[in-house]
Amino acid sequence: MVGTENLNAGHHVVQFYGHDEDLAGRVAGYLLEALRDGGVAIVIATPEHRRDFETRLARAGLDLAAARDRGTYLALDAREAVRALMTAERLDAAAFDRVIGGLIERAARDGRPVRAYGEMVALLWEDGLVNAVVQLEAMWNELGRRQSFSLFCGYPASAVTGKVDALAEVCRLHQEVVGLSQGTASRGAPGAVRTFAFAGDAPAAARHFAVGALRDWGGDWGAADLADDAALVVTELAANAIVHAHSWFTVILSGHGDLLRISVRDASPEGGEPLVPVPLHGLGAVDALASRWGVESLGHAGKTVWVELRR
Repeated sequence: MVGTENLNAGHHVVQFYGHDEDLAGRVAGYLLEALRDGGVAIVIATPEHRRDFETRLARAGLDLAAARDRGTYLALDAREAVRALMTAERLDAAAFDRVIGGLIERAARDGRPVRAYGEMVALLWEDGLVNAVVQLEAMWNELGRRQSFSLFCGYPASAVTGKVDALAEVCRLHQEVVGLSQGTASRGAPGAVRTFAFAGDAPAAARHFAVGALRDWGGDWGAADLADDAALVVTELAANAIVHAHSWFTVILSGHGDLLRISVRDASPEGGEPLVPVPLHGLGAVDALASRWGVESLGHAGKTVWVELRR
């Protein structure tokens, strides 16, 4: 699993957490790294989560009052921030640039490293404004191309269970995904997501993950022929990410009707096996099995190779 302790500027990570304690420990460690390195920590969260984070930071020896006075610890209420960005239940890009962009710009003055944690997206999701969630994540990415900072987003796993298409889109907009190791499922539309570190054994781990997810879904999804095809596809795409893109990767599985969609997203905008299939080798084997497949560029964030298999 990809961690968040060594995030570099420009990284955009999401955690889907099962319990508040899971989130609080990881976020506190992430913020503490910035503060100890002479940087700025920004928290845009609910009052309950802010209290949890601040309690852990204080236990770690951080003088929060002094950090606030120095302007190195900045905390905003997530619900109030959402209201500031919305106009007639729609996100206002100008308001985002003014409120959030201005905050990041001020924090990063004199070249200080900035780490931000935000859960405005989680509140929008809970309100049923999933399109606004995607738009806000994209706004963060655009801001990240103009300014240097790291961003960590948090979503409760229970909120995204069953909403596979929207979940896949949220994962696509992040460079790294933490959580959801057991996948998600809903009646008639199963799905699972997992991120794998850049390591030689990652393709094998991804293969086992995919086969296990299909088995857990049950019914025709667990059929041996589909599992074998999915295992081959995931292995080839994962190996492509490791060997050619030299990157960690995220595997997203989703079922729709009689189609299994497999997406493997890596961090390399280019790099990768040439997209001309060679028969019975690499993407050639994938091409022979797939109903459809393709590559989607994510700009500086990387790319996604997707494959559809028919049951």
